Order: sequence, then structure tokens, then C-alpha cells
Amino acid sequence: MTGREPDGDEDLPPTINRLMRWGDGFFEGIVCLEALLCWIKSGSSSLEDLAVDPSTLSSRIEAFEGALSELQEGVASGEMEGGPPVDDSDIAQAHRLKTLLNTWIPGSGLPSEIEAIAEQLLTKFGDEQERTSDP
Repeated sequence: MTGREPDGDEDLPPTINRLMRWGDGFFEGIVCLEALLCWIKSGSSSLEDLAVDPSTLSSRIEAFEGALSELQEGVASGEMEGGPPVDDSDIAQAHRLKTLLNTWIPGSGLPSEIEAIAEQLLTKFGDEQERTSDP
């Protein structure tokens, strides 16, 4: 094994692959958290009003959970610097949200805990997107 990721980016060093995985999962997760909260706060029960379909939402929240783990591990190993501080409770919250979304039957009532968790995660990590995209 060469230490390179088999994701089509064989020419990139492992650190770059880690950063790319983190960025993709993190920022897509934030966008989905925002869309989910907007939908919840709108009071709509129609899935057509949700900006992302439920299966994509679940997979992106799973990627967000993975991104938080990547960042925590990368900072601990010295392979990554900066980014928002991530602790085990953040990863547990993302995992709980993923679990709730995976067990939710679209069209049925959304568990109330989803809104609280999404708000907590977005409050902590949501403005990171703005900080990293400012020139």
C-alpha cells in the first residue's frame, strides 16, 4: 500500500486528499444543515419544499460527521492546522443527527430533536464557511 487514497487522485499526497475529503464533507454538510433548518422553520411538511432530497441529506450529514472526525484526527496528528475546534461531543451530535435522519420516514413527522441538533451544529460550525471563503 502506498498511503495514497484510491479515489482517483492518486497523484495527490495523502494530506491533500484528507483536506479535500474534509472540505467536501464539511461544506456540503453545512449547506444541508442550513437547508434542513430553513425547511423546518418554514413549517412546510412538503418534501418538495426541502432543498435537498432526504437520501442526499442523510448521506451529506454522514459525510459531515466524517469531516468532523477527519479534522479532529488531522489536527491531533499535526497533519492539519486551523479550522473550527472539534471535540467528541460534536462528532456524537453529528452521528445522532445522521441516525435520526436515517430512521426518519420521509412524509412522517420529523423528530423534534433534529432541529435542536442541527441548530447546535450550525451555530458552532456554520460561520466557518464564511471565514474560509473570504478573501
